Amino acid sequence: MNTGSTTKTSYAGMMYSHDFQLWYTYFKRRIEKEWRPEELSFLLGKPDHAYLDFEKMFQVRKFLTQESILLDGIYASSRIETMEFHREEYEVSEERLVRLKIEEDEVKWSYSIEVPWTFETGKKKPPAPDLQFEEWKSEKDLQLESDAMLHIRQKLEALLEGEYFENGATALQMFRQVEPTGLVHLQIFPRHLKNVLYSFIQQNKLVVRNIENRYSFFLTDSQQASRK
Repeated sequence: MNTGSTTKTSYAGMMYSHDFQLWYTYFKRRIEKEWRPEELSFLLGKPDHAYLDFEKMFQVRKFLTQESILLDGIYASSRIETMEFHREEYEVSEERLVRLKIEEDEVKWSYSIEVPWTFETGKKKPPAPDLQFEEWKSEKDLQLESDAMLHIRQKLEALLEGEYFENGATALQMFRQVEPTGLVHLQIFPRHLKNVLYSFIQQNKLVVRNIENRYSFFLTDSQQASRK
C-alpha cells in the first residue's frame, strides 16, 4: 500500500519505572478503545492538549497524581499492565529517560517506545511489554457519523427537558448517558458527544464553565428563564 509521505516525531520524558507502567497502561488502553488523545482530554474536562501532553511525557508524575483515578473511572478498570523490571542489587529506583517515536502517514500512526530498563521474563514471570504499536486512522462513514450525532442529540434534548443540567454536568457524566445505543452497528465515540455539545452551545442551549479546573456544562440563562 502506498501511504504517501511520512512524518516522524519524537518525544521524551523522565519517569520512574512505576510511572512508566501507568503511562504505558493508559497509552495501550487508549489505542484499544480507538480514541484519540483529545477525546480523553474532553472526558477529563480539560483543554484538548492536556492528555496529549501527558502522552508526550510532559510532567507524567504530576498528571498521574491528578488524573489516574478519573482515568480508571473512564475505562472502568484499575488494572495495571504487568511488567517486572530487572535491577541489580546495588541499584535504587530513579527517574530515567523514556522516548516515544511516532511515524505518521496517511492511514496510521506507528509508535515505538524506547525504555532504559530490561525486563525480567521467563517461567512465572510476565512477558516483556510490547513496545511497538499501530493506530489506524478511521475511515469515517458519513451515515454512521450522522446516526451517532442524531442519537446523542435526541438523548441530550430529553435531558434538557428535565433538571439534568441544573447543577451542571461533566462530559464523562453525559458520555455515560449517551454511549449505550442498543444497536450493534452504532458505536458512540467521545468526539460525537463533543460535536453535539458545541452545537448546543452555538444554539445558546448550553454554556461551558470551568469548575475547579474542569469543564462542566450548564443551562444558559435564557434556558433557565424560559422554565420560570
